[in-house]
Amino acid sequence: MKKLVIAITAIVLLVSCGGKTYTLKGTVDPIAIGSADFVVISDNFSKQADTVGIVDGKFTFSGPASIESIKNIILVCGGVPDNAGAVMFIPEGGTIAVDLDAGKVQGGPLNKALNDYNTAVAGILNDYSSKARELSGSLSGAELATAMDKVADDAQARLDKVNNDTFNANKQNALGLITLADMIYDFETVEDFDKAMEGAADFIVNYEPFNEIRNSLKELANTAEGKMFADFKGETADGKPVSFSDYVGKGKWILVDFWASWCGPCKAELPNILAVYDKYAGKDFNVIGVPVWDERPDTDVAIEELGIKYEQIFVGDDHTPTEVYGINAIPHIILFAPDGTVAKRNLRGTDIEEAVKEALQK
Repeated sequence: MKKLVIAITAIVLLVSCGGKTYTLKGTVDPIAIGSADFVVISDNFSKQADTVGIVDGKFTFSGPASIESIKNIILVCGGVPDNAGAVMFIPEGGTIAVDLDAGKVQGGPLNKALNDYNTAVAGILNDYSSKARELSGSLSGAELATAMDKVADDAQARLDKVNNDTFNANKQNALGLITLADMIYDFETVEDFDKAMEGAADFIVNYEPFNEIRNSLKELANTAEGKMFADFKGETADGKPVSFSDYVGKGKWILVDFWASWCGPCKAELPNILAVYDKYAGKDFNVIGVPVWDERPDTDVAIEELGIKYEQIFVGDDHTPTEVYGINAIPHIILFAPDGTVAKRNLRGTDIEEAVKEALQK
């Protein structure tokens, strides 16, 4: 297969290029925008926003330059922000030209690198989609599944390279933060995370969302397979106080589903969990649900509609359960051994029953 070769220019800047201010010069098709007569320029970090009027399809704005900042230009149509069409730029010093119709930003080496990065990522994704459609039209069954996995793996490897190359070349500016955000969930250990952050600017190292991911990795290691369970508190369905330790570590195998009523993938796993509950629940095994990041009324409706039979530990707005287990995405399904140690983590699909069946045969 022809490999896509992407050249990423190293950009390590310690001061703003082109001066201490930037001037934004934007264009937008006045016919296409209809009722829109202004744009909002918002800062990703401070959340400060400026409103700029559009005159004859053009707008201009000036502000302080910073290579450590990320801004978005949002077109407002009929009083409604068009967030899907937002254009990102780095306010480096000098003149920055923005074509909102094409979603293009020109001006300065960082914005050029940002364009190159976005173009490279879009090219990989488009290539993947094209190959996936081609395979779907020519193969089927197991052969199709195998071929699709290979195409997906190849695309992911190319994305990983673009992200890593771009981040490593831009650890001192906002493009580094942008690319790190695209790869942040790829880190599997705190050590991997810390190694990647070596040489990064303080504003990247101290970015709170990244620190939350690092803490998740730390807690994930503390509750890895073979580790003892971490306790937390909640309520039963009728509002009585209860602890996780009231269920786990009491001599039974316990399958725990961290889920939410609004979560599509959570609902997709429920038939697998319910089948395991119906087949194996008894003196040696049970299932517990922990609704997280959810509102109690919504959870109650989902339990009724989805036919969930097993007990739930309701934790309300308390994020402790997902924090102590390093969970940043749901569903997250964990099997605990009778002594309270973590037997299997992140179970999905047919692996759920396989893990339970194997455990009960021990």
